[in-house]
Amino acid sequence: MGVLILALALAAGQPSFTAQGGRVVAIVLPAELLADRDVQRQLGSGLTTTFLVVARQREGGARGAARIEIRFDPWDEVWFVRRIGIDAKEERQRITTRESLEKWWSAPTAIFTGTANRVALNVTLTVLPFSAAEADDARRWIVAGGGSPLVAALIGTTFDAKPIRSWRWQTEVDLR
Repeated sequence: MGVLILALALAAGQPSFTAQGGRVVAIVLPAELLADRDVQRQLGSGLTTTFLVVARQREGGARGAARIEIRFDPWDEVWFVRRIGIDAKEERQRITTRESLEKWWSAPTAIFTGTANRVALNVTLTVLPFSAAEADDARRWIVAGGGSPLVAALIGTTFDAKPIRSWRWQTEVDLR
């Protein structure tokens, strides 16, 4: 029955949430999120697209987070991907097909570690138009005098730009 619920959730474009060992909650993101018009346009830009997943326990205020980064290289037609879960383990890959990207994207990502047998979470997925490393590189370039005041102002407003897209979900997961 659990497999049927997972299949129905993914078919509807909704993530599923699973319990893993060590009282960890993982999110399984559906490939449909990558097909969103705004996300698709950003993914095709050649810049790194960052997906931040933040889980907040509804009672108690505990938090967890994960980060997924995807950059498409239009010259080689490959995706460079990176995933960092709540455990801070980093996974990097070079992916050559859209099908493989969607499979990688839909793998469980650890987002929260609970202490109770059951946790109720508010989960937010936010899409940002660049990675933290790209923002730091641009800031260093500006500070080093590599840009005019106009360029500095334009890049500075980009760092403060609103997210491209965000989604919010609520879930309860049994961790026993």
